[in-house]
Amino acid sequence: MHVIEPPSRKARRKRRHWPLYVGVGVGLIVALGTVNYLWPLPAARVSLNVHVPAATQTHLAWPTSGQAAVAADGYGILGTSGDQTPLATASIAKVITALCVLQKAPLALDQTGPAYTVDPTDVALYKSYADEGGSLVAVQSGEQMTEYQALEALMLPSANNIADSLVRWVFGSQATYASYATTFLQQHGINDTHIGTDASGFDPSTTSTASDLTRVGLLAQQSPILMQIVGQKSAKLPVANTVTNYNTILEAALNESAQLATSLGQGFQLVNVTGAGQTIGSMQTAWGASAPIATDSATQLVRWENNPITERYQTNTHLLSGAIGTLEVNAGPNNASTTLRLSHPLVGPSFLWRLTRH
Repeated sequence: MHVIEPPSRKARRKRRHWPLYVGVGVGLIVALGTVNYLWPLPAARVSLNVHVPAATQTHLAWPTSGQAAVAADGYGILGTSGDQTPLATASIAKVITALCVLQKAPLALDQTGPAYTVDPTDVALYKSYADEGGSLVAVQSGEQMTEYQALEALMLPSANNIADSLVRWVFGSQATYASYATTFLQQHGINDTHIGTDASGFDPSTTSTASDLTRVGLLAQQSPILMQIVGQKSAKLPVANTVTNYNTILEAALNESAQLATSLGQGFQLVNVTGAGQTIGSMQTAWGASAPIATDSATQLVRWENNPITERYQTNTHLLSGAIGTLEVNAGPNNASTTLRLSHPLVGPSFLWRLTRH
């Protein structure tokens, strides 16, 4: 048997349930609104723009004949001229000899290194170079010469006989030295230089290019021992007594390249990338607040005209006031940086925006 309820009773039961439905709906809205309100704020959008001057081609006053190369410490080779065909290095080979000796037997500035004994082979080298008219330093059998003194004899009076004796003392033979020097040069990107039959460069079999020898010069600049020695006007040796700095070849080369050196200096420029307090962009939030971004300090650097200037930014897009990041500019080996700061604090989002965002 089926019992049929009167319509009025059904209506009364439905009316009893609607407060529950409304309560559940309100609870869901409150919960979603609370989650929405407490959800982390989205990252702001940053727009930055720094104008940097473009790289330009530097015009150098190159010699009208032969080959040449110029370089600067930290910059490497800045330019070359002429066909870079290997030619005899002459006495510049001694710089390679000195660098390899100091690599094999390092010296600190306050050290003189081991003492080597001059033997009949060294005396014979002296006599051989004397007969051929090469630059030399007098030696005698049984003489004691420290590594530092040998380097002085090598670099100041440009003694050919000491170059060959020194590599024999340190490496054992010219062949061993030649192999060592070739590897040393190649490790430093000097690939067009050939080490010949002596360590002095007196024999024309040691050859190189202007660009390679310029790189050798940069390596020498990085050696405190060599820079100390070549800065001396004279030195006292055990048998030869006082020897003087004999850099006439280098002096003549510098005189010949005076115009090149002048034009080289003009190729470097001081660039002001940004000023202190300069506005370089803005920060915009999702709720519509915005503020200019300015530099704390000026950024300037010296660059070789051929080097492009690049910039790098680091910003924290969740900060709403104060320092928000940094700007770094680079050109060759040089760089400068400054702090990026909001010109005024960003106004936070409203209660309604946080509650209703999507």
